[in-house]
Amino acid sequence: MERSVYFDGWHKGNFCQHPSLPMRSLHMLDDLERLGATMLVWAGLGGGSISLPFLHHEAFGETDVRQQMFGYMNDSQFIAECNRRGIKLFSIVFEVQGWEFPAVIDKKTGRITAINKLAEGQEEQDWYGLREFSQDKYPNAFPTSLKDYYPDGIINSDGEVVTDLFEESAARRLDGTPVHAQWVEMKNHQQICYQTCRNNPVWRDYLKQIIKIMIDAGTPGIQLDEAELPITSIGSGGCFCKDCMKQFTQYVQEQKAAGKLGAEWDSVDVSTFNYKDYLLEHHPSFPHGAPFYRDYWEFQVRAVKRYFSELVDYAKDYARSEYDREVLVSGNFFNLMPCYFPIVPKVDVIITEMEHTQFRQPHFYRYCEGYAQGREVAVAENPYGGMVPDLVNMLNNGKAYDLYRIFLLEASMYGCNMSVPYGGWMGNTIRDAFWPPLDLSAQVQQFLKNNEHYYPRSSQGDICVLYSYKSYYWRETAQGSGGANAMQQFTDLKDITATGWTGDHRRTPFWEVIKTLSDHQVIYDVAMMADGDLREDDFTLEDIARYPMVVLPDCDKLTDSQAAVLLDYASSGGKVVAHGRLAEGTDLLNQLQATGNLIHTQEADSFEAAMANFSQGLLPAYEPLRSVTVSDKNLGVHRFTNEKGTYIHLMNYDYDQAQDKVLPTGAVTVSVKAKGKASVNTLEGAVSDFTVTEQADGLDITLPSVPVYLVIAVEKEG
Repeated sequence: MERSVYFDGWHKGNFCQHPSLPMRSLHMLDDLERLGATMLVWAGLGGGSISLPFLHHEAFGETDVRQQMFGYMNDSQFIAECNRRGIKLFSIVFEVQGWEFPAVIDKKTGRITAINKLAEGQEEQDWYGLREFSQDKYPNAFPTSLKDYYPDGIINSDGEVVTDLFEESAARRLDGTPVHAQWVEMKNHQQICYQTCRNNPVWRDYLKQIIKIMIDAGTPGIQLDEAELPITSIGSGGCFCKDCMKQFTQYVQEQKAAGKLGAEWDSVDVSTFNYKDYLLEHHPSFPHGAPFYRDYWEFQVRAVKRYFSELVDYAKDYARSEYDREVLVSGNFFNLMPCYFPIVPKVDVIITEMEHTQFRQPHFYRYCEGYAQGREVAVAENPYGGMVPDLVNMLNNGKAYDLYRIFLLEASMYGCNMSVPYGGWMGNTIRDAFWPPLDLSAQVQQFLKNNEHYYPRSSQGDICVLYSYKSYYWRETAQGSGGANAMQQFTDLKDITATGWTGDHRRTPFWEVIKTLSDHQVIYDVAMMADGDLREDDFTLEDIARYPMVVLPDCDKLTDSQAAVLLDYASSGGKVVAHGRLAEGTDLLNQLQATGNLIHTQEADSFEAAMANFSQGLLPAYEPLRSVTVSDKNLGVHRFTNEKGTYIHLMNYDYDQAQDKVLPTGAVTVSVKAKGKASVNTLEGAVSDFTVTEQADGLDITLPSVPVYLVIAVEKEG
């Protein structure tokens, strides 16, 4: 299991200023070793969104002797130190960011004497960023300049020489104005950040130049932030840049030739079609209610897959050809929305910056583990829309230690890994960074390191929930979902750890079902079924044959192959629980009913009624399959199993805000269908005062109480 660190390293008590990250130092390496770190995300070399010479300086620039006195070094030196320690640093490519900063340039030397806030308001204030780089305006600002990367100049898709990369690469609205990356622009300051468009070959080539410098600097990992661009800009009314319009026209023409366009296109001459011009004439707003919106979205998802894959292939090929080594690649998969699923096969690890960070979300982590399809999952918190600002304030005041332990441990308990914040990002309005107490982080991380066998990757749940990409791809896209609707969004810290549910705000049956399963302490896995278009449909009977039961939450669309697999599964004795619709327009429900192995529960108008129907149908059939039964129904429960033993993880969410601690439970009995020698371990160490009673099918283990977190190990003797 990877032990990830969210390694922005932003300064305590200051704003988190993108894209260049603070300098790294020797004392950070000491901290990382204490944290048992194996992987760093958002970890360095972010300045390429300012200019390639700026990035080259981050990587290889000479460190001022005054800084060296305190152990500071450039990024390539820090990467080398991490490599020596077996720590995989993922350099961050801020793909969607293009920057311009206030700057003062010495007229004699051409060097930058002030930048960003220090330059604001000065009499000789100018600018430095992508524009000046592409104009070669200040070739002496850094040791490298435009000619070192583009000796023949930058040429765009129209064959024109680019003299303003900042404007050339911007994502654009219908009116032609650039879309700003408002979440990173610092308020009340002059710097400017445009969202960029990866569909523009100029920007794509520039990103390759960034990746090249990173690999030259020795990085073992590349992280492509905002992996979905330019979909990022759609919510702000983009992207209507020239390259998106050209490529969408080509896509529409290809769909027309293949007979795949709907009747709404019949009156449109696709040979001359331009989506931007069409909307300006017929529907001058976007995206809400825009005609052909789904076709445009479908085009962009395919572009994401195509061009993300192109960058991954470039990174891997360059590392192999130039250095005879492998480089790991990931992206920021944000909330694991459907638009990312087609690019999962291209990455080595899944990094998610979840949209709403809350305390009790086992269902989200179980989804992440299934979505990753065998890859490690590193989770990072998000300061927007969740509990992080409150948690940071409490930690700053010496409070919320138990809540922070839950925050770190819950992800690991359910098959992922929460990245330890190390100067974590706090957005662009909060003047602070997330620096939890190092001792507290180290306590959790050392537990994970010393007890890695408690979290075997080969484990399997009692049952399997199937996510039908064909059913949910557009449904979740249209609802803006992808997991966010499954998060409790409370403001009170006591309520955050309750089992309340606000699912009716944005109902999606898959998320309702897995949330309900978690509330019932069901041990389940999630498996993904692709659509056969954006992802190859490789779902087979082997994927589910080992489970006695599978659950299909409102899977209204299935491929023919998937339907055949499910029928084979039920015909072989597997139990199928279908909630709501199943493969509409086919006879699959009747065929499954004929096997005698179908449980069909009905959807309803409210979450409560629908999940009551689901629970009444599922639980009687599940109880004989339940591998772990816990007397306290408020605890979080998960089980891992391998050839050596069974490991039951219990999480106590009973946080008392007045006492600022999780209250220990009373006596708890855990019945587990496994035999062997039992031991109990907590963050504080081994527990000895528990009793074990052997039953015919396993053990009853009675604990005097459960603290924030503990693990029961039942391991085979000998």
